[in-house]
This record gives sequence, C-alpha cells and structure tokens, in this order.
Amino acid sequence: MNESVVGLDPDWIIANIEVNGATPTAAEFGGFIGTGQMSRNARWLLDWGDVDGPSSVVVKIPSADENVRNISFEHGIYQKECEFYRSLRALTDVSAPALIASHVADDDFCLALEDLAGSEPGDQFTEATDEQLVLAIEQAAALQAPVWGTLDHPVFDSYREDPEERAAGYAERMVFFHAVVQERLGASLDPAVATMLVAFVERTADYVGRAEPVTLVHGDFRPDNFLFGIADDAPPIMVVDWQTLSLGIGPTDVAYLLGAAVTPDRRREIETDMLARYVRELAGRGVDHPVEQCLDEYAIGSLHGVVIAMSATVMAEQTERGDALFTLMLNRHGRHALDMGALDRLR
Repeated sequence: MNESVVGLDPDWIIANIEVNGATPTAAEFGGFIGTGQMSRNARWLLDWGDVDGPSSVVVKIPSADENVRNISFEHGIYQKECEFYRSLRALTDVSAPALIASHVADDDFCLALEDLAGSEPGDQFTEATDEQLVLAIEQAAALQAPVWGTLDHPVFDSYREDPEERAAGYAERMVFFHAVVQERLGASLDPAVATMLVAFVERTADYVGRAEPVTLVHGDFRPDNFLFGIADDAPPIMVVDWQTLSLGIGPTDVAYLLGAAVTPDRRREIETDMLARYVRELAGRGVDHPVEQCLDEYAIGSLHGVVIAMSATVMAEQTERGDALFTLMLNRHGRHALDMGALDRLR
C-alpha cells in the first residue's frame, strides 16, 4: 500500500486546517515529534497572513511501518481514536487536545490537533512523581464519571463487542503473542513473571469475559501518554493517544497507571492512598463506587497491563527502545498481578 499524502502534504494542510472560519496561507513541515510506535505525530508550522490562528498544529498519521499500519486498521485502532475526538470527548470532562480536523478511511487516517508546545510528555523510564500521579487519577475520574453506567447510548455502539467472541479472540491471540514475547523478551523477564505469563495465557478467556463494562477506559493510561504543562499558560496535564479506548471497568486505568508509572516497591507504598483518592474523585463527580469492589476490580485490572505489553510487543514497530519499554512494562505489570493475587481472584 503506497503511503498517503494526507497529513504530510502542505496543500492538504492548508485546505483542511480551519480555525474560526479562517485557513492558513502557508504550511511548513516542522518534523516528527514523540516516539510513536503505532502512529506518527508531525508538527506543521502555519502562516495565517492577516488573520489570527495557531502558529502550529500537530497532525497524527499512521505508522510508516506497513505491517503496523495494516494491523492497526484491521483492529480499528486508528478509527477508535478518530471517533473519540469526533464524538466521545465531548461527553467527558477529560483534558485532551482540541480537534481541528480529521480524516478517516479504510486504509488512511489523520487527526489535526492543537499543538501543546508548552507541555512535555511523561517518560516511562523515569518514575512519575506523586503530583503527576494525582493529576492522572483526577483525569481518570474526569473521563469515566460523566459516562458511568450510561453505555446503552447509541454513540458507544462502535465500541461494543460480543463477550464470547471477544474472549475467544483474545484467548487465541494471546497464545501467539506469548510466543513472540518469549522469543524477543524472554531472557529479560523476571522468572516469576515469566511463569505467571504461562498461567495467564491459559486463563485469558476468564479475564476478558469476567465483568460487564460500565464506563470508558483509556486503556494505555501511562506517563508516555500524558503531556504535563511546563509553560505558565499550559494546562497541568493533557491525556493523549486514544487508540486503545474501550468500554470497560473504571479501576483498570488506575491499576495500569500505578503498575506502569513507578517501581513495584514504590507502588506498594502508595497504591492504597492513590486508590482511595480515585474513589473520592469519582464520588465528587457523582459516582458512588464501593471501596471493596473498587479494590477487587483494581486487583484484576493489574492484568490489563500484561495484556497491553504483550499485544504491543507484537503490534508495534520493533525498536530497541520498544523492546526495553515492553520488558519494563511486563516485569512491572506482571509483578503487580502477582502482588494482587490477580489470577486467584479470577476463580
């Protein structure tokens, strides 16, 4: 498949970027930003002539790797992100970049978003601070609470999956994913985690089909997908990369966050307080979620990080940083699941 010029051609940018009824008079490619393994983010510098407009925008387009691109379209990953910005973002209170333009087709997609140049992304390899974790937990509640228990609305139809088909599909894919993980990363895995992965693959269907979805779940809720404000006028946090958005159980995002963002030792120290903060944030937004239920869902949600890390090992473009990242994630999330007795809770 030849690469599309959508999002990469200055004429397309000029024709499709519109702010307050005005369009730019010129566009200059400012380079790619971020580490994007499933997609790429291009910065475009804009000239608006005599009218006011943003000096730049960020345009998100598919991966340059054909295999990654094809898998992403096949699994609806790009389409989900477009749908979030077009329809679902307005239903929530989450802080996410403003949508300026979008384009999606069977084999092509593009999102033009506000450029948050006064912010910087978190880094999976550098532990998140308590302040950053609190900001993220506030955003989890801001995403989830406004739509909690309202998933019967037609706007969520494209995200629905048949539970039995989903469980069967995951069970089949995880066997393949596990084989790839063993080949690429096995030598770097904690032995206890490696043993747990074998048991988990056998129980995948039990995990996937365990509970009815109640809200939106970001699905990849970790520091690399947060933009933290560093300029005085920048928002404290913005949540990006909505390609794994799904209908699910709210505490899953919190489990994934704490399992990914800090070392296991630090996570053990702070997770009770952080989970209690999440419950309070939900309550402040009108959702009464019992602490004991939340704890059980959080514990089982620790397995979500294992699923994402294994899936990404196969689906994302393979790079040295990617292999290091997925190894780190598997060891952290695997240890989290072991600490929480997640597999035993499935029984």
